[in-house]
Amino acid sequence: MNILFIGGTGNLSLDCSLRAISQGHRLYHLNRGHSPLSIPGVQTIVGDMNDEAAIASKLAGMHFDAVVEFIAFSPDQVERDIRLFTGKTKQYLFISTASAYRKPPVHHVMTEATPLENPYWDYSAKKIACERILERAYRASGFPVTIVRPSHTYSSRWIPTAWSSSDFTVAARMLAGKEVIVHGDGQSLWTLTHTKDFAVGLVGLLGNPAAIGEAFQITGDQALTWEAIHMAVAAALGVEARIVHVPSDFIAAVDPEMGAHFLGDKACSALFDCSKLKRLVPEFRTTIPFHQGVRESVAWYLADPARQRVNEQIDEVIERVLSAWHRGMQAALS
Repeated sequence: MNILFIGGTGNLSLDCSLRAISQGHRLYHLNRGHSPLSIPGVQTIVGDMNDEAAIASKLAGMHFDAVVEFIAFSPDQVERDIRLFTGKTKQYLFISTASAYRKPPVHHVMTEATPLENPYWDYSAKKIACERILERAYRASGFPVTIVRPSHTYSSRWIPTAWSSSDFTVAARMLAGKEVIVHGDGQSLWTLTHTKDFAVGLVGLLGNPAAIGEAFQITGDQALTWEAIHMAVAAALGVEARIVHVPSDFIAAVDPEMGAHFLGDKACSALFDCSKLKRLVPEFRTTIPFHQGVRESVAWYLADPARQRVNEQIDEVIERVLSAWHRGMQAALS
């Protein structure tokens, strides 16, 4: 098949690219061409998706069996894509998010039929709006959309934590012997998915006519408590984690922006029923358990000090929350 990835070298899309190439597909990337990563067999179309006229010119005369949109998250971006790819692809696959599901949840196991409603997190609200636009385009004109909802998906270049995953912030705190915050009592359940497993599900949907007009969640089947996740990160680093439990609404009171991240996503248990996906892609399953995946991630970071970037803004928020929490606890006990 002729496949176009918008993006293609990010956390989620890199292993999808490798999977598509390994399956014998002809793969194009459409991005700004800034990534130092080079994937043999991929043809890159260099362009800025914000310049619609220039992109339309670059795509003139091209047709794709499938287009996968990895980077759009606002309604105007998917409206642009509808204009660009109507008549140019047999399938348009939009990467949405499982955080779009109703918060707080009525049931802890999510299916594709779980209502979409997240009043806390702007990112999720925009993804919901994107889905609505694409659903209307499918009903009105047959625009061939497939919606995919990943949950917390990580690669060998990410260390998943409650606060951040694409940097070394929480890991650096652990190595320095500093306290780290786990929200709530640490016992809510969370689903982590390795991108190599995710890629099997995504590539398996491409070109499948039964996927048109449908939504699919692609997540692993291993559920861990947040406490266990942070302890596994510490074990991979070879240290003991100094965990402090802080309620999510307390975090939100100290820092509303970070609070939305917790209340709109990670404060709630999240388990997923992927039987709909498995009916179409029976080879999809969890092959990389978290204890293995996180060791690979930690090894990647430790192999090069330049990779060990700390997000100073997040680190500062963690310090402020810890300071406020300890002051409150001391006042309550005095």
